[in-house]
Amino acid sequence: MIWVDIDPQDDAAFNHWHSREHMQERVSCPGWLRGSRFKRIDPTPEQRSRYLLFYDAEGTATFESEIYYARLRNPSEMSRAIFPKFRDTWRTVCAVEQRWGDGIGVAALTLRMKAQNTAPFDKLAALETVRVDLLVGSAAVGQAHTAEKELRPAPDRQIERALVAFFWSVEAAQAARQRHAPTAEIFTLQHTVSKDDL
Repeated sequence: MIWVDIDPQDDAAFNHWHSREHMQERVSCPGWLRGSRFKRIDPTPEQRSRYLLFYDAEGTATFESEIYYARLRNPSEMSRAIFPKFRDTWRTVCAVEQRWGDGIGVAALTLRMKAQNTAPFDKLAALETVRVDLLVGSAAVGQAHTAEKELRPAPDRQIERALVAFFWSVEAAQAARQRHAPTAEIFTLQHTVSKDDL
């Protein structure tokens, strides 16, 4: 799970990098199943674009493989140009505590939470929802010091828990936010790449 802000003038370069190189590089690693990029439906208070980069994998051990770390230690030319543009980055490997449904949808509702917070998981598992994940952050996983970390202008922040709900439409996500999660953010799907696409 990665939430990252990008200044609007850098959106095109960021999207090109993530769609044409970064997802393929990551998803081709052993155990990675799918990478997806979502964009927040409205700008942040700082007028930046916020993105949700969401990766499905076989398990958290996937993010400790030598192949993955080799890529983190040797970023591409495009990665070296893009990572310094990251702002307000939250990056955490998570385990699935609870899941309802499967696949992903056109809209995603996200809540970042403290460990003791109660999430509206059961309320969001409804007809118009594609999938709901209640996630627990694994603070020590995938956090080795690498060249990629050095390129980002500030240390990544981490989450303790997160709720991610995927919907058939933005309107369904907005209605669910209004009813059950007023502080949640809503994102729309821009691109997804699965292992079978490579």
